[in-house]
Amino acid sequence: MNYTVHTTERSMRSRFLLLITCAMYLCGIPLHAQPEAPSDSSGSGVMKLIAKERPDQITLRWGFAEYPIWKAAARTGIILERAELQGNPNRDTPLEWKRLSAVPIKPYSMEEWKSRFQQEDSLAGAAVQTLYGQSVVTSSDPFGSIVELHMQQQNLMGFALLLADLRADLATGLGMRFVDTDVQQGKGYFYRIFPAAPIPDIELDTVLVMAIARTTAPLPAIMSLRAEEGERQVVLRWDRFEHLERSYGGYIIEQSFDGGKNFTPRSDIPFMSVTRDGEAEQPVVEYSIHVERNYMPVVYRVRGTTAFGELSPPGVEITAMGRDKTAPKQPAIQPYEIVDDASVKLTWELRGDVDEDLDGFMIAKGMSPEGPFDLITDLLPKTERTYIDRNVNTMPAHYYVVAAVDTAGNSRMSAPILALFPDSIPPAIPTGLRASIDSSGVLQLSWTANTEEDLQGYRVFYANDPSHEFQQLTTKISRDTSFVDTLTLKTLSEEVYYKVTALDYNFNHSPFSEMLTAKKPDIVPPSAPLIHSVEVKDDAVEIAWHPSPTSDAASHVLVRRRTGTEGWVRLDSIGGREFRSYRDTAGGAFVRYEYAVYAYDDDGLRSPLSNVVVAQRGGRLSYDGVKEVIGRYDDEQGKVVVQWSWEGDDAISFQVYRSDGTNPARLYRSVNAEDRRFEEPTTSGTWKYAVKVLYPDGGESPLRYTGAIVVP
Repeated sequence: MNYTVHTTERSMRSRFLLLITCAMYLCGIPLHAQPEAPSDSSGSGVMKLIAKERPDQITLRWGFAEYPIWKAAARTGIILERAELQGNPNRDTPLEWKRLSAVPIKPYSMEEWKSRFQQEDSLAGAAVQTLYGQSVVTSSDPFGSIVELHMQQQNLMGFALLLADLRADLATGLGMRFVDTDVQQGKGYFYRIFPAAPIPDIELDTVLVMAIARTTAPLPAIMSLRAEEGERQVVLRWDRFEHLERSYGGYIIEQSFDGGKNFTPRSDIPFMSVTRDGEAEQPVVEYSIHVERNYMPVVYRVRGTTAFGELSPPGVEITAMGRDKTAPKQPAIQPYEIVDDASVKLTWELRGDVDEDLDGFMIAKGMSPEGPFDLITDLLPKTERTYIDRNVNTMPAHYYVVAAVDTAGNSRMSAPILALFPDSIPPAIPTGLRASIDSSGVLQLSWTANTEEDLQGYRVFYANDPSHEFQQLTTKISRDTSFVDTLTLKTLSEEVYYKVTALDYNFNHSPFSEMLTAKKPDIVPPSAPLIHSVEVKDDAVEIAWHPSPTSDAASHVLVRRRTGTEGWVRLDSIGGREFRSYRDTAGGAFVRYEYAVYAYDDDGLRSPLSNVVVAQRGGRLSYDGVKEVIGRYDDEQGKVVVQWSWEGDDAISFQVYRSDGTNPARLYRSVNAEDRRFEEPTTSGTWKYAVKVLYPDGGESPLRYTGAIVVP
């Protein structure tokens, strides 16, 4: 036979708290849901057994976790047996079991309940109802009716367990209690229970508990009680684990209205704390009491209850009462008046009925709508609705508030109102703007402080271009004469511009200060130049490029290297941003070279390389050019037509140059070696064209020009 051992009385109560809660709600008994006490039970079966030790008797209590088990055990009865603890308990000594009841222990019959209890005993009547009452199913849904029936049955059993905890006679009547008086002081015993007959389809463990006939420590009193007083409310709190050796499953709250001479329980039903599955127990138990009137002192104390219907001794007594925590209605300040050009008259009102406990009003003022506010009056009569502040400095701003105060000291403050004296003169223009910027872009802006008495502060504005509208940087008005700005340095704009304005408490703004120009640290290199022309001569290579478009590009450097090598050789450095070119006469004939250009800005930052071009001087002294270059304007087609002849057979291509007659001819188009004609529509003007032959060895012929071509 299997045994499950339980050694403390808390186990059964903690296992059944949720069932008890459901039962209390079912029967209309008040309950305050609180965290559940932890169980020190080691078993998890459907029957529980606990023992109460005394020198002359041992009281046993048991219960059930499932309604069908409880009802089956009530029908068959419970067998209770005892075995004396002999010799060394560590030795494998067989136990001799003795039945303590000649017949199985069952609940009272209906006739026994009627004979043993008074008819007006409502708790006894409730116990009878749990045993013999019928469940009523209201759901028409088959599944819903099953669930509803199950919940009602579990609630009935849970309420039976609660009633057994409340009174010993009810526990006996419910068949859940037995007192063993045939014990010897100091002797140990084992007790076990099991159903008198097998329960169909259910396998039950025999439940075992050990007890010693001895004197145990008295129940500890609850000494951690404290109270929080609120509006017609008192909240009692105490520590659940005040005594490590015991955590009560229920509590009786007692109260006294005569200063602690006589106490009565607030309810015959213990206040129980319940925790939902999976929730952690809270270390503090809380009980809320609604009181009819404030300021009526009551003395409270709390006593713990056990599963054997025992009460702990009275603990600490505290006096508490409801207190007025409701503030009066909020005053509303009406438009103020300036009196004698040196005083402020305030008027306020209370909307609706005046609070009965209103005691009066107090006035406070400050320099900001957020405060702090300093009181400027004592308590004014509750009939007062005006006040004149004659202690006024007309320069700074004055924010006033009116507070309504009741007899309990509760107060409610009006919204602040700003009182301003007439003033249309703005502060002086801020001067002395200066700035410093570090390498990370943090700018420190500062200026000379204004001297006006009514100065409220400054606002800072900025722009990335002096011709743009300046934007406000500051989000609040500040009296500081400095401002820190963080700039983005990875931009092409090199400068940022600042202005500052001052304003007084009447929000009169000064004109802008002189604009301050702050140069950013340059961390952005210039853009690369662009080589647009390479011309190979008999004795030189001519390179032409467009300079870097970056505004602060200060110089350009031309570099060269032999094709297939790594290092670049610096040829020249040329300043300025104008169109530039260079004639390289140092390169050898029949050597293939690469050319590139880069730029430096005025902070010494270098641009990337330009496009790389390739050129090779040949060995000829001269190259034949084209013959008979003719240019004309075709009126019918509206195009310029350029034609030429050439008798050679080794041309790579032809290059067409164009000039407007004023500037030198520039490379304009490249034409295939098979072509002898170029045509294009163009704008009105006088144009000249020229044609050059490009040879495979990199050589070039001289230019052959057309005459002037007039385009109408």
